[in-house]
Amino acid sequence: MNDNKTLKSTWAAGFTVASVWFGTHVGGGFASGNQVVQYFSSYGPLSIIFPIIAMGLLAVVMYIMVKFAKLSGFTNYKDTYTALYPKPWMEIFFEIFYIVIVVAAMASAVAGAGEVLANFIHIPYVGVTKVIMNLIIVAILILLTIFGVKLVVAASTVLSVAIIVITALMVVFGLTADFSSISAKLTAEYGVELAPYTDSVGESIWRGILVYAAFQCVSIPPMIAASHDLSLKGVKKAHLLGWLMNGLALAASAWMLVKWYPLLAALQNGGVEGYTTALGIPNQTVLGLIGVKWLLVAFSVLLFCAFMSTCVTLVYTMIQRFEGKFFPKSIKSEKVRGIFVGAIIIAICFAISLLGLTEIVKFAYGYDGYYALLVIVIPAFVWGIPKIKKLQAQKKVEQ
Repeated sequence: MNDNKTLKSTWAAGFTVASVWFGTHVGGGFASGNQVVQYFSSYGPLSIIFPIIAMGLLAVVMYIMVKFAKLSGFTNYKDTYTALYPKPWMEIFFEIFYIVIVVAAMASAVAGAGEVLANFIHIPYVGVTKVIMNLIIVAILILLTIFGVKLVVAASTVLSVAIIVITALMVVFGLTADFSSISAKLTAEYGVELAPYTDSVGESIWRGILVYAAFQCVSIPPMIAASHDLSLKGVKKAHLLGWLMNGLALAASAWMLVKWYPLLAALQNGGVEGYTTALGIPNQTVLGLIGVKWLLVAFSVLLFCAFMSTCVTLVYTMIQRFEGKFFPKSIKSEKVRGIFVGAIIIAICFAISLLGLTEIVKFAYGYDGYYALLVIVIPAFVWGIPKIKKLQAQKKVEQ
């Protein structure tokens, strides 16, 4: 193995690869605050440490798989998992997880963009309005998929940096705002009481650590590909940095939303007009309550663009993945096959998106997380570690 210490083992090289994980994780779903509330903040102050533990567990699982891939000479997840499982056909287990999480991510992006739009123009995201908003998003999605994929890809890096900066500012404003005065005023005005946190330590550990880490295994494929030019030392540094970057960012967001959750839940559960979906895009709601209008506008625009970028990129990826398998003998034109595949994928995403962002994050991500614990997390320890030891022993003999 070529182990170029000056180029492939540096912290700078590790940071570049860690940023791939960070970019995959910190998208619209994270920035909206929805999944942060569901898996962490709703369980109270103790849950603030869970993101660091969850990302630590994920870092270990990914490190095992990336190290196994490098020792085996693989650069993609398909070959890696075919070699990991006892039987090659079992690689389909990972494929099922990956397709489900990607479809769920696309559907949640449609729902999230629709809800951001509805909130921004101050209309309730329920019933017919939900259908109309999601149809608008689908129409934009179709246009971008046909005409604007290159533009979206080119803008994705700048967009990612912008949403990270704006989200960081939002966390600072959310933590420093006078919560006591704002909550006292609103609870008195609307006759509601601050909602309690979900009092279940066992559930918070199960969902906030194990399930969250499991469905975030969606980052494994890009990390295997991105780590191609790193040495084994570089891989270790990349995962250490990735753990810190993702864990601390997630913990900071959870900390801010722990503070605001009792008020947001009280307003939503109390059916207060204008706040019936307060926990749908909680970060947007918090900015509205604080009253920092410029940041609310910037956040809403960037979050909307982040959702759309995610959806366009994933739809395009799925078209490339399945276009060649869609009646290749009877439909000769790649473009025609691509249109059919794209239409089917978008139709499925629209149907699922009507469940709403909260339900998709809770059920689709959650159940796929349960599944991932069985077919990805546990196998990494049961089969990955022994096979790594065997490969390392073989390389020592060869040297």
